[in-house]
Amino acid sequence: MTSADVQGKFLWHELLTTDPGAAGAFYSKVLGWKSQAWDKDSSYTLLSNAKGPVGGMMRLSGDGSPHWIAYVGVADLDATVASVQRLGGRVLKPATQLPDGGRYAVLADPQGGEFGALYTSPSASGGGSHGEEFTWHELATADHTAAFRFYRELFGWEQLAVHDMGAIGPYLIFGRHGQRLGGMFNRPASMASSWPHWLVYAKVPSAARAAEAASAGGGRVANGPHQVPDGTWIAQLTDPQGAAIAVNQPQAPAASVAKPAAAPPAGPSAKPTPAGSAAAPKPAAPAPATQAPKPPAAAAPAVRPAAPAVTAPAKPPTPAAAKAPPSAPARSAAPASAAAVAAKPAPAAASNAATRSAPRAAAAKPVKPKPAKPKRAKKARKAQKAKPAKTAKRAKKTARRAGGRRKRGAAARRSTAARRSSGRSRRKAPKRAARKGARRKK
Repeated sequence: MTSADVQGKFLWHELLTTDPGAAGAFYSKVLGWKSQAWDKDSSYTLLSNAKGPVGGMMRLSGDGSPHWIAYVGVADLDATVASVQRLGGRVLKPATQLPDGGRYAVLADPQGGEFGALYTSPSASGGGSHGEEFTWHELATADHTAAFRFYRELFGWEQLAVHDMGAIGPYLIFGRHGQRLGGMFNRPASMASSWPHWLVYAKVPSAARAAEAASAGGGRVANGPHQVPDGTWIAQLTDPQGAAIAVNQPQAPAASVAKPAAAPPAGPSAKPTPAGSAAAPKPAAPAPATQAPKPPAAAAPAVRPAAPAVTAPAKPPTPAAAKAPPSAPARSAAPASAAAVAAKPAPAAASNAATRSAPRAAAAKPVKPKPAKPKRAKKARKAQKAKPAKTAKRAKKTARRAGGRRKRGAAARRSTAARRSSGRSRRKAPKRAARKGARRKK
């Protein structure tokens, strides 16, 4: 591996923290990384997975806040440092020699974004999986256009795409030789000024599980998890000491089959691990806020990051004293997430086969109810009109019948009474005649 092969690539990621032991336990729960002391310097801790080192960690000295720093490969470190100064940036840690022949420096862009530059020896080789573990690098800055010009001249990065993110503005995607490495956007006024300029994204099987583990492990979920249209999930977290890091859940396995994972390069598993210095000047970052404002509503970009195929150099260096990082207070609030920008989702157009397979019933005309025939409707209307009249006639007829029955009953009762009265008279007549005869005789 030559120095030209790593020019412009992100080669190493390092955490500066106030409590390496607690931070190691946190990242073990959230990302599955194991922490172990470096055999050449017990003050430096390596973070590793099953394939080898993925990054480094060391205790932070001074009054800075915990944060991650990403190191970019360069072919000529001295020329890079000179270019930084010529382009308006600053040198936070001068060029420092590494045991394997490599060198590194800690720098800042004109807007205050902190990053590292790493030169690797042409004879160095290494394994590990940090190129697979860190899939995206995002810069929130005051002027992303000016920042891109700075980094383009420094590392040869290319502008690959620009996406409109509404209220946040344009999101510039940069890369190298067509390979997407990250994005840049203007920091909105509503975003906490304490949020780091450079935010690194680590790959995880599940962003939701990583967010739950972060909360359970004493950290905080600053933003997300949320899904971008192509299926990628992201979340932004802060560890218990306040260092910000983001996670990225790749697409479903079906999408990743077309692009097999790059095999780790042969050689020793350890990687160079540059560190900062306490003597480095403090970058001009905004003063820490006691409580950062909430992130704006437009938080999720529409596209996902692509993982750069990074090959890291070998053998960790002997770390120096911790450097002073840019001012960013612990447990900072979440930014308006512009993370995981990579590709717009393809439109979901219906195929001819799907059109042909649509059921025929869907194309059939609706059946209208048949109107009633005129004759039947006319008869129904006549019957409806005639019904009340017939009912009235029936009622009168019934009343007449009832009246007749009452009259006949009364007559029958009178005739019966008359008959009974005449019968009594006939029966009593002889007795009256006898009584009259007896009175005459007397």
